[in-house]
Amino acid sequence: MFEQKPLIAIPLNDENIYKNIDIAKEKGADIIELRIDQFNKINIEEIINILKYIKAKDLKSISTIRSEKEGGKFIQNRYEIFKEIVKYTDIIDIELTSFDIREKVIKLAKENGKYALISYHDFEKTPDNIQQIINQAYNLGADIIKFAFKANSFEDVAKILCITNQNKDKNIVAIAMGDYGKISRLAGFVFGSLITYSFLGEAFASGQIQIDKLIEDMKFYNLR
Repeated sequence: MFEQKPLIAIPLNDENIYKNIDIAKEKGADIIELRIDQFNKINIEEIINILKYIKAKDLKSISTIRSEKEGGKFIQNRYEIFKEIVKYTDIIDIELTSFDIREKVIKLAKENGKYALISYHDFEKTPDNIQQIINQAYNLGADIIKFAFKANSFEDVAKILCITNQNKDKNIVAIAMGDYGKISRLAGFVFGSLITYSFLGEAFASGQIQIDKLIEDMKFYNLR
């Protein structure tokens, strides 16, 4: 999955979901991130149908029920939802700070032959303990480690990219959020980041680059 090329993920909620999956495929996306925490209605059967549709379109899927603490909203029974849908997705995303369920979710993913992605977000700053965060996620058994930090300077961006390069053997997804961090959406690949997150319509996070522009830039820099 990760040997092919730099990968583009499109986060989607359930609004016009099937149409948006088609558009994402047409525009060159590789992965659909289902932001289940942003769904208007959580219906397990419908989520499974959506995941089947993503697979039928020859796209990969990340299933995310982002915690309230890390930019999502409160959803009851997150583990139970993951348990119902795990067979139909490719990657399960669980936050490092979801102390109550993270080990169970990681085990669930591995038992079903899926990738366990452990994520960590800081929407205010780039912390000093990035290596510690990476080590914690790696020791928990993460197949993919995603961290997204607010970059308040280009020095923050440099810090994020350099530590990504030092840990690229651990399947890192590195994101610097905000205006300073926009460059990381492309440069991250050069430093070993596996996936960049783009958008259709409205961005889910600050600093994301719209997919048409992202593809254009990737081609210019020989990333596609």
